[in-house]
Amino acid sequence: MGSTRAQEYQENYQDYADDYAQQDNLYANYAASHDETAPAKKSGGGFLKSAVITGAGWAIGAKIHTARTMRKMKTKHMKDQKNLYSQYYNDVYKLQQQNAELAYVMEQYKEAIESVQTGMENDKMQREFDEFKQPDVDGDDRISRAEFAMYVKNYLSNYPVMTEADYPKFEDFDHDGDGYIGFQEYAQQMALTVQQAEKDKAKKLK
Repeated sequence: MGSTRAQEYQENYQDYADDYAQQDNLYANYAASHDETAPAKKSGGGFLKSAVITGAGWAIGAKIHTARTMRKMKTKHMKDQKNLYSQYYNDVYKLQQQNAELAYVMEQYKEAIESVQTGMENDKMQREFDEFKQPDVDGDDRISRAEFAMYVKNYLSNYPVMTEADYPKFEDFDHDGDGYIGFQEYAQQMALTVQQAEKDKAKKLK
């Protein structure tokens, strides 16, 4: 009898324990499911938020980087442009200096040539004046017909190969016909005589 009750009590306890264990397992499963879902939702929300923040940060960073790059490029462009302008003005200034120096040198050459020509002309004029003064016996800076005839006679005596026909006549020098030969008349006639001699020489060469 006592053994039967004890057995019944044990069976009832076992049924109770099994039922409680089953309920406990259901709760445990629910809790575990809830815990697994919660982190998943939290993780999913955190990823989205992180992605949004990352994207925004990248956009802002790209904008800042672009702005910096543009500033650097603008600064470099302005610097290059300034250097280019400076080089241009320096080249123009150097070219102007060279042109000025060249113009100065050319002016010096021109003056030197003119000086030489003037000197040569002066020398030629001086020689012509000295030749003109040779017949001027009385020294009045003009040659009379008598002075001219005496000079031609002396000249031809020194050069016997020449005849009186080879020497210009008094009338060839007396351009104004006043009976005297001035230095200007003498110089003009000597120039004409040289030109005619050059023409005659050219004809002979042909």
